[in-house]
Amino acid sequence: MNTKFNLTTEEEQVAKRINSYFKPGDMSFQEKLFHALLIAQNELDGHHFSTEYERLRILQFKSVLDSLHQKFCGNYVNRLE
Repeated sequence: MNTKFNLTTEEEQVAKRINSYFKPGDMSFQEKLFHALLIAQNELDGHHFSTEYERLRILQFKSVLDSLHQKFCGNYVNRLE
């Protein structure tokens, strides 16, 4: 996975976490990524964190998700052109 999309170590770890968190085999990685982004944004919007440190961790996680989304979905769009 890392060689095809040039993922950082952190991106690769998050990608593995997403794949193991969303178990249904009928979801593509892009769908799993989309749902993970929705969950992270909901956590932030709903203030579902108890400390500033936890909020910053969610922000960092969402940042990595955004980067993965750009790499995976951007590459998908580029392949269609």
